[in-house]
Amino acid sequence: MTKICLLAGNEQEAINYAKLQNIPREAWFYPRDEKDLLFRTNFYTLVVGSAGMNTPSSIFERIYSLALIRGKIGRI
Repeated sequence: MTKICLLAGNEQEAINYAKLQNIPREAWFYPRDEKDLLFRTNFYTLVVGSAGMNTPSSIFERIYSLALIRGKIGRI
């Protein structure tokens, strides 16, 4: 099953977004940092809410870029 990576300002914001969009909990994940993405593959990335506003832009860009790269692995 292809999952969705929700890049949000915090985990509660990701939970709220998923609930509003009727996305089941098993269909998405929220990465707390780069390490949460290292062993995941085959997912789509959505940036929601205040993602990137609470962290330095360089850190957000690294996480976002890594999510895009890792998400494409294994996708047909």
